[in-house]
Amino acid sequence: MGIIRLLGLLPLLLSLSVYGQTYIRPVSGAAAAMGSSSFSLAGIWNGFTNQASLAYQRQFWVGAHHENRFMLTELGSSMVGVAIPVKPGTFGVDVSHFGFSDFNTGRVGLGYGMYLGKRFTAGIGLAYTLMQLPADYRNANAFTVEGGIHYMPTSKLTFGFYIFNPTGSNFDDLGDLPTLMGLGVTYTPSDKVLLVIQVDDDIQRSPAVRCGLEYRVMERTALRLGYSSVSPEGITAGIGFPIQNFDIDLSLTHHQVLGFTPSLSVAYLFRKKEVITP
Repeated sequence: MGIIRLLGLLPLLLSLSVYGQTYIRPVSGAAAAMGSSSFSLAGIWNGFTNQASLAYQRQFWVGAHHENRFMLTELGSSMVGVAIPVKPGTFGVDVSHFGFSDFNTGRVGLGYGMYLGKRFTAGIGLAYTLMQLPADYRNANAFTVEGGIHYMPTSKLTFGFYIFNPTGSNFDDLGDLPTLMGLGVTYTPSDKVLLVIQVDDDIQRSPAVRCGLEYRVMERTALRLGYSSVSPEGITAGIGFPIQNFDIDLSLTHHQVLGFTPSLSVAYLFRKKEVITP
């Protein structure tokens, strides 16, 4: 890559690296298809965007996710995730990477979630993030904490609260990691329909409003549609379907100026998928 193009991309890269969840923790194809709403969802990938969701995952699985932001290789982000059920909860391990050779960030995270009674789940996560800059700049790292809760007053309604980096960790003078917090609500009026709405705020920007709809054609096959009020998501859509023990989620988001962002999540389930009810 030429130095002129690198300089042109650097402001966008820095912005993406310190705001939201772009490199910190790529969302799954399922959540991306619903406006990146994830705090109150119980899908297998949502334990990496709210550790309270790990409590529902009583099966071992491993998966990979990739997102190509605005169809630019330099803005690609990837993640490998693993869920490890134990008693009484579930551990989640994630390793992610964002960027390219001249500018990139990587994260290694460990989370744990469990039930706190019949209607509550809670989780906490710890992560180490490394930011690598061009050769003339020094690298930087940060340790962060995150976590959340789910409250299920009925079998059809779930409230999810999540907070990231409440301690204010940052990359020294090279960049901030803003504190992010948000509240989501998931409503499932039937076995086929799921509705979600989420409001989150990273302290440094205006609050984001996200919403999504999922319609299950069959037990593990779903059509999804969503919207986010903040860049880069905009209008979102996707599909999820199984192939034997694999769960595959595809999504496509569109920004009216910057264009399309495709993403793909593939998870391998080591035994038959269970439906966990509170």
